[in-house]
Amino acid sequence: MFFCLFFEYWQILKSKITFHFIGVSFNQPTFCSNALWDPNATTLAPNGTVGSVPYHIFINTDNTIYITISDLDLVQVWPAGSTNASRIISGNLDTPRGSFVTINGDVYVENGHNRRIDKWPLNATNGVFVINVTWECTGFFIDTNNVIYCSINDNNVVTATPISSGLSSIVAGNGSAGSTSNMLNGPNGIFVDINFILYVADCGNARIQQFQPGQLNGTTVVGNGAPGTFTLSGPVAVTADGDGYLFIVDYYGNRIVGSGPNGYRCVIGCSGLSGSASDQLYYPRSFSFDSFGNIFVVDTGNSRIQKFMLATNSCGKFDSIFITEVIPSLNSYRFNDNDTRNINKYWIW
Repeated sequence: MFFCLFFEYWQILKSKITFHFIGVSFNQPTFCSNALWDPNATTLAPNGTVGSVPYHIFINTDNTIYITISDLDLVQVWPAGSTNASRIISGNLDTPRGSFVTINGDVYVENGHNRRIDKWPLNATNGVFVINVTWECTGFFIDTNNVIYCSINDNNVVTATPISSGLSSIVAGNGSAGSTSNMLNGPNGIFVDINFILYVADCGNARIQQFQPGQLNGTTVVGNGAPGTFTLSGPVAVTADGDGYLFIVDYYGNRIVGSGPNGYRCVIGCSGLSGSASDQLYYPRSFSFDSFGNIFVVDTGNSRIQKFMLATNSCGKFDSIFITEVIPSLNSYRFNDNDTRNINKYWIW
């Protein structure tokens, strides 16, 4: 089978801009409707640097990069701006498939064939057991309530396990492969938003399913069963930007699909051909945003990590907007229109 904190609001009424800050550990930039990425990537980690099977990438809000490499049984940690890994997380890992870093710096690793989730506390050299899972997690996520979600491809379910109790429950799928609203077929990547709405890359059904909290019947938001959206070819990862628009890794399509006010479109790998050129992908597996809106892709078939720079992100009549007032909780950071660092920019004309 294919393994297909709080809110703060500042409103500046004269310039009609609202900034909305979210306390999560990963980047959710906000993009304008005309956002474009350079179609030609630079290679962060070439073939050989990240093994033969790089599987997953996570970038935290400090732009530290965590690359899970299944065939090497480890996670590499790359500091922001570095061209080399500064730390290796390993030991008692067997074919890991993902990592998740919490806001306090703890690194959780899906421990593959060992069928468990382990944790490396901040700066620790040894991992500790957290929970068992019934099978390998092809998708792995931790929400703001410290609940671990595991997408189990072979069992066609997604489970949720509070770290505090260790008691698992099924939150999507019924254990059988199918395409009805309460079924999944080879689920892969998952994402949970701040309202605890679950999104599942339902790979075998070529769709993204949305599950409201406590509901086992999902809604198809894009792909097969959602006419007028976008035709997918094996979605394996899904995330949302700061406005809640979805971005999807389309495995067999060798591309990244994004959404916005004007609907869904291809944003990376849009030639329709797989390959190893700078504008091509070959079986991409995972991706993550940095705080500037750049997209990093695990290009598994080419055994490399590709970085696609955000090239255009202008929202309207102002080319750039500078804010230099002191905001204590932001350490007096100076923002402009091309910096998406933990900011949601809304134009409320």
